[in-house]
Amino acid sequence: MKVSEIMRKPVGTLSPETTVADALARMRELKVASLPVEDQDEFFSGIVTMAELSRLSVEAKGQPSDPIKRYLSAYPVTATTEMDVSRLAEMMRDRGLDHVVVLDRVHVVGALSLAEATSAHHGAGPMP
Repeated sequence: MKVSEIMRKPVGTLSPETTVADALARMRELKVASLPVEDQDEFFSGIVTMAELSRLSVEAKGQPSDPIKRYLSAYPVTATTEMDVSRLAEMMRDRGLDHVVVLDRVHVVGALSLAEATSAHHGAGPMP
């Protein structure tokens, strides 16, 4: 089974200039733990997670008005639409990843969680 068959789409994205406060609000609104970041040309720039932004707030290392470009993971593991789901699930488990962004070259086209990949790999099909 290919990633394109089970990935979630469309995926909300953020701009590198989005503030920490706005990014956290958007993640709560969409009920997601992370969001991809795209530049003005819609090229994938990285990913930002609720856990990382919350940790920065608790440690007082970041300000709510800071742009997220200061805190994004610039080289996260990504998937392609043609990747085999079982291979991706194994890679995610090995690397301790909960979510991956799915790219079509440099553009975000979807997202997939480890739970979704594992469920599909074990025959349960895509999660709602």
